[in-house]
Amino acid sequence: MTYDLVPAELLASALTAVLLAVPLSFALAGAAIAGPRRAWNGAGLAMGLGLLVGVLVMVLRMATGPSGALPVVSGALIVLGLLAAAVAGVLVFVLEDGTTWSAAIGIGSCLLIGLGAPGDALPELLGLTSSILAIGAAVVFEGVALAAIVGFLVAAAGRVRGLQFGVAAAGIVAALLTAGRTVLHALHVVAGLDVPELSLLTTLIAALVALGIGSVIGELVQMRTSRRRSANALEVS
Repeated sequence: MTYDLVPAELLASALTAVLLAVPLSFALAGAAIAGPRRAWNGAGLAMGLGLLVGVLVMVLRMATGPSGALPVVSGALIVLGLLAAAVAGVLVFVLEDGTTWSAAIGIGSCLLIGLGAPGDALPELLGLTSSILAIGAAVVFEGVALAAIVGFLVAAAGRVRGLQFGVAAAGIVAALLTAGRTVLHALHVVAGLDVPELSLLTTLIAALVALGIGSVIGELVQMRTSRRRSANALEVS
């Protein structure tokens, strides 16, 4: 590892980190909206705290010695967080307004993903540069991208009830595919097994398709629910 900073490597690392953040953002947003609205800020706080700790641990570990175990630990944390995010996404469909325990699952998921994301991106970044400064800057870009995209998705879901279904669907798909991608990569690198790897592009396309389909279904469900409530109100009056 060096402290040299090559602009081309910095740009490539930053762009890669931002791309890696996109599917994680869908999973985080789906987890954040699993609970009642008053708990959504708690999920954001958990994500921010996890990212802060994760970035500090990664940078310190790289600066002080070998970091071979860091991707393994980070991978385990992020897989657990992604599986919890998939469960939280399912709960968005099952529960109309969320509960305390669904909020706890979502917050826990955001914390785990935040902790694991910086270290999990390390193998991809090491393939582009050996500069500690470039890698540190890249994971900061990843954290900023996560905060911006998740904030946008959660705010949009808060305004449009039907969009909550779309965000949840995209979160489920992104969480499962990203977790599978992480596990397959670990089997290939750590265990030396010849297994197929899911591409990042495949994950992004699948998440976007799920976002569109889920949003349409959510709007149809919302329209049906509104009509039913209007009919019940007329019968009562």
